[in-house]
Amino acid sequence: MNHSHSENPYPEPTLYCRWHPKVETVLRCYQCETPICVKCARRTPVGYMCPDCQRGHKRRFEQTGPTDYAVAAIAAVVLGGIASLLPALGIWWFLLFLSPLAGTLIAEAVWRLVGRRYGRHLWWIVSAGIVVGALPSLGLSLLQLMTFLRGSLWGLSGILTWGLHVALAVASAIARLRMG
Repeated sequence: MNHSHSENPYPEPTLYCRWHPKVETVLRCYQCETPICVKCARRTPVGYMCPDCQRGHKRRFEQTGPTDYAVAAIAAVVLGGIASLLPALGIWWFLLFLSPLAGTLIAEAVWRLVGRRYGRHLWWIVSAGIVVGALPSLGLSLLQLMTFLRGSLWGLSGILTWGLHVALAVASAIARLRMG
């Protein structure tokens, strides 16, 4: 008797996706064994995960608390304010190197201040802090534009370098915190 071609006497029941009950599937969540369709399956290094387990997985990695966010906001505002003095150096191309460095250093300092805990909203807080911290220097640039230079193109360059600095600092802070 050749068993290599014999049929399984107990056929597998047809599975249907928990979120799409009319869709047949052969996939299951590796954590909870829930049937999931291709649309719902989230690929991980060890198998497919259902949306419910993925949400729980993200919550497990969320380590920051309200105090951490407050510390991050205060530190980002203070450090962002200090870094906003960079455009005062007057050499705009110098900002192409210093502003991303400043953003990275601010992100690193905040991350260390919150105990190296991960928070999916941390990058938002730090980005907003950098912008808020830089607002006084923008105000000075606007004041200079309105009073001393009376709207000349030279006065406008202060505002443009401020914008360049903030954009580069925020982008590098986001990159650092989202890589995390």
